[in-house]
Amino acid sequence: MTARALTSTLCSLLTLCFASAPLMADLETLIADTPSTQAKTARAKAAPKDYPWWLTPSSKRVPWLTGPLLTPSGHVVPAGHFNAEPYLFVNVGKGIYNAEWDSVSIPNFYNITTQQPLQFGLVKDWDFQFVPQFSWNHTDGASKWVLNDLPIATDYQVVSDRPGTWWPGVKMTLGLNLPIGKYQKLEAKKKGTDIGGSGSWAPALSLVMSRLFYFGNHHYFAPRFATTYTFQTPVHVKGFNSYGGGHGTHGKAFPGNKLAVLLGMEYTLTQQLALALDIDYTHTDKSRFSGHRGRTAGVHNRVKLPSSEQVSLAPAIEYNWSAYVGMIAGVWFTVAGRNSADFINGVIAINIYK
Repeated sequence: MTARALTSTLCSLLTLCFASAPLMADLETLIADTPSTQAKTARAKAAPKDYPWWLTPSSKRVPWLTGPLLTPSGHVVPAGHFNAEPYLFVNVGKGIYNAEWDSVSIPNFYNITTQQPLQFGLVKDWDFQFVPQFSWNHTDGASKWVLNDLPIATDYQVVSDRPGTWWPGVKMTLGLNLPIGKYQKLEAKKKGTDIGGSGSWAPALSLVMSRLFYFGNHHYFAPRFATTYTFQTPVHVKGFNSYGGGHGTHGKAFPGNKLAVLLGMEYTLTQQLALALDIDYTHTDKSRFSGHRGRTAGVHNRVKLPSSEQVSLAPAIEYNWSAYVGMIAGVWFTVAGRNSADFINGVIAINIYK
């Protein structure tokens, strides 16, 4: 494999990590939902008659919801309770969107990742979560099991929604990425499969909103909105790394900050069965590099990435055994992009609240 081909593979993988698959999981996609919160809201005292019917959930037909695949809930986990939602992602990176928004085929990069988001209620209006995760990567004859970075976060309930009122539940999230995954001094023969992290602490701030609307019988509509801005910290790199590089590379990479916007929707068909859809837009600023690029096979290494955009969809179906246990499965795939990964991702998760 030539230096340029290797750099392309590494950059493709990095884009995949940031924009699509759960290698370095975005915090906004990992905040587990709390089915009982929805149930508790729906069981609250009936709203006054002067409120519209669609803001008055029925206490007799409480919806059971796991939440969509990507967009988080606007509610924190109550103190003394916890929520667990183990995920399995099976991802195929099949291309790269170039600067003209055209998808260019690359050798398929396969990634299977398990995540175990755990969310605990601490005190009134506060919770804490962390997301252990690891992956198996494979491409073009190279494979590797890797430990991924560890995202952690805390949520604060800014506004609580109530039946009969018009405002949504609103929470703020402060997140941090613990860079425990491998991101530098990679082996060229592994072709990027040994990447497990980004090296950046990536502090992030999110604003999340959600609301429940009642349409009669067992039919509820639950929209959500989340926006997250991630501030990337500088990363010291040597050799082949997540940002490119090669033989003789040593210096400091400055990853681009990222803005992610998510719109999630759920519609209940019965008390147990629901349809879900996420729409995800992500913009990442260009990265910079300061230091010695080095050479591989006589060619100067590239240790930076251009700015990028990505738009993806995640339709899913969910089945809930109760207000406390449910399962969701769907497909997450790109529909447009610029300097970003073109991927398709099968996802399944089980949500457990106690």
